[in-house]
Amino acid sequence: MQGPPRKEKLDIFVLPIRISTTPRRIFFFPPMPPAPKPPSARVTIRDVAARAGVSQPTASLVLGKHPRARVAPATRERVIAAAHALGYRPNVVARSLVQGRSFALGVVVPDLRNPYVMDVVAGAERVASSAGYAVLLCDRSARPAAAHLETLLSRQIDGVLLDAAGAAALPDDALRGVNVVLIDEPSDRWPGVATDARAAGRLAAEHLLALGHRTFAFIGPAADVHAFRMRERGFAETVRAAGVSMPSERWRREPATVAGGQHAMRALLALRPRPTAVFCANDLVAIGAVKQCLTQGVSLPDQLSVVGCDDIDMARLITPELTTIAIPARELGARAARLLLSYIEHRDDPPDPVTLAARRALSRPLPVRLMSRASSARVPAGAVS
Repeated sequence: MQGPPRKEKLDIFVLPIRISTTPRRIFFFPPMPPAPKPPSARVTIRDVAARAGVSQPTASLVLGKHPRARVAPATRERVIAAAHALGYRPNVVARSLVQGRSFALGVVVPDLRNPYVMDVVAGAERVASSAGYAVLLCDRSARPAAAHLETLLSRQIDGVLLDAAGAAALPDDALRGVNVVLIDEPSDRWPGVATDARAAGRLAAEHLLALGHRTFAFIGPAADVHAFRMRERGFAETVRAAGVSMPSERWRREPATVAGGQHAMRALLALRPRPTAVFCANDLVAIGAVKQCLTQGVSLPDQLSVVGCDDIDMARLITPELTTIAIPARELGARAARLLLSYIEHRDDPPDPVTLAARRALSRPLPVRLMSRASSARVPAGAVS
């Protein structure tokens, strides 16, 4: 039989403690701040809210850039400062799931090699990024607009900025249910932004008429694009109103490129009498026209004046510097993005009067202005008019 359980012996050591009656100073240290998160740990809205001393929903409203969030300016600044200090990066995927959006916009343009187009894109991207949207850029010079649109829609983009020619090439129902804004094209079918293209042609004609020119030519594309049509119309109306006629051979149809301008100017220089002034539908065409004149030994502006349209950076880099009509391309892109965001932000409720007024203001044609430089001058002495 087993006996009773054996009790274990515990060794207890008693250490002598000397108690001193001498007064001692006691130091209290503040609690240590929480250790910083390792680089792999993601800073969350909760972290930002704690640092800013606000609730998590308030921090979420500020960092989510909610258009209707009512947050005091001082609180907003505190949240933004906390996010910056912590290195906070928004989780776009999570925000997309909560709000049912991708926070991405598609931009389909005719040709990224055109500096004017790139300025439009830059303006749109600036507005979109400041509102927290990414921009997916598509060039339809290498791929049809319909193919680009299919790719964009498969990525669940929130809206599309599209040039008018690209929209015209789409099937009738391709944009059904899509937030879309047309660039440089007023439309009864979709919202759009535009410049005063008709005034551009008028300003060019008035400038050349004031210099005494009466023998004109025009170079532009045959494409059915609103801006090119209106520039040509404004020029033709003003010249005609001054009592000047232009035979059909002085209207040259070429692509809106440098090569197109060269080819058209070669034909114009062979005419007799030769034009003393040429208006080109854009600056790329005008640069090609200037290059062809120099190639054939025609002095500008002593023998012939050339006026372009757009005022791209290159217009000031060629010799002689190009007289042109300045088109506010960046502001055009910015307005297009603002208008598109207005439709996205108010997709679930009817817009209020203030929003409707803002949309009407964004849709008004942007003004243009003449930039008189060295490629235009008074009509040459002895020129046939």
